[in-house]
Amino acid sequence: MTLAINPIEVASFGISAGAVFGLLALGLVLIYRTTGVMNFGHWAIGLVAVVSYAWLTGEGMLPQAALPICLLLAMGAGVAAYRLVFKRIARSNQIIVILVAVGIAQFYSSLAALVLGFRPFTRLPPWLPMATLEVAGMRLRMSDVYTIGVGLAIAVGFFFWFRVSRSGQALRAVAQNREAAVLAGIDDVRYSSLAWAIGSGLAALALLIIMPHSAGQQGGLITTFDLTPLGTLLIPAFGAALVGGLVNLPMALVGGVFFGLTREFLVLAPAPWSELRTSVAAILIVVLLLLRTERFFATRQELEALEA
Repeated sequence: MTLAINPIEVASFGISAGAVFGLLALGLVLIYRTTGVMNFGHWAIGLVAVVSYAWLTGEGMLPQAALPICLLLAMGAGVAAYRLVFKRIARSNQIIVILVAVGIAQFYSSLAALVLGFRPFTRLPPWLPMATLEVAGMRLRMSDVYTIGVGLAIAVGFFFWFRVSRSGQALRAVAQNREAAVLAGIDDVRYSSLAWAIGSGLAALALLIIMPHSAGQQGGLITTFDLTPLGTLLIPAFGAALVGGLVNLPMALVGGVFFGLTREFLVLAPAPWSELRTSVAAILIVVLLLLRTERFFATRQELEALEA
């Protein structure tokens, strides 16, 4: 006997996961568009916030009070990675950039294990409401509802800031033509650091949404002895970023929702298609790379700036 699965419930799971992927993708795109770095250490910089959250709540601080502190620490870690490492290497050779990013990821994950004392498991208390809402016979997790709301609010606020504010306009100028922006008096290092701070904060928030709420009322667990598998969260996020050609921020968010829904709706597919949930993101990434989606969103100036 099999239990019936409500498609609307599955959609809520998918949109919630998509919001997390979208936040990760926004950070990836912002950093890449501004500084030309494809940051494969994105997850590990966000991990700084998760480890700080585990330590602060373990010392008795309320989760809601620890949250902003942890976000600031992750933003500082991202700026440090840019200022001390990525600013000093040539971005024209993406192989070197990727290898350095992997090294940064290993450094931060090793530091995380050190801070947590190499304990096998570390519990993360939830900070979002974990109740279940019943509507018309459907059971929706409040954490999913809040995740969708938080993701939407941050996306709208970010896009408004990016288009209207002086800082957002300066970031767009640096992304489109770095040399012209510098000649116009824009401090490219300062605004690149700002992009890394915001991107790292988005990664931290994404991980802090998904990880402390993975086991319901019990919170979440991280296996301190091997943090590297957390990097698999970047696979659908990278795919979401590719939907917008790694340069279009709104399409990165749309891509996140697309990847989240695709993964969750495969639950409804008959075997063996339902077993593709873990690999569908990688398959879609190959398709998006072959399509070269950057052609549809990036100007020639932007592509030249990224390669410079």
